[in-house]
Amino acid sequence: MSIRHATLPDLHLRRLRLSDAGAFRAIVTRPEVGRMLLAFPADWTLEQAQALIAKTAPRDVPPFRLAIDAGNGELIGTVGYVQGKTDEIAYFLDPAHQGQGIMRACLAGFIELIFSHFAPESLRAEVYHDNPASMALLRRLGFGETGSYVGTCSAQRAEPECLHVFDLPRAVWHAAQR
Repeated sequence: MSIRHATLPDLHLRRLRLSDAGAFRAIVTRPEVGRMLLAFPADWTLEQAQALIAKTAPRDVPPFRLAIDAGNGELIGTVGYVQGKTDEIAYFLDPAHQGQGIMRACLAGFIELIFSHFAPESLRAEVYHDNPASMALLRRLGFGETGSYVGTCSAQRAEPECLHVFDLPRAVWHAAQR
């Protein structure tokens, strides 16, 4: 599975590979990344990364996570989708690659993939209060903030903290793409 974006021709999404485990682990255990994610403690091991990839990489149905690859085979982040009571996306990018439009391009392609293949009524994303860049990104992609709550603590945070909830209805996405 590969998605290319017109303004970043070498950028694509692909299935995770076991060889991505080291880079995956290195990114999510960085405090500036890991504290924005729920599931990855600072001591998350290479073996745990390999197990997650082995479990989710071959999936064509949710939940799944795709690698962000800048064209050289190196994992620089991921985007993921979970179906359930709400249809949610989650994502992260290596800080060395932030601020270059990579995540915006990847999420735009990923959102189109999700809406066209799985047809949820809307997509949801939750963002910690101290991640203004992610909130701005979601707004640029058409998500609207629908609320906030103090909730589940990240594996790299000491206490539960405020999360902002964003929603993107499929109709809003498709109208904006015309």
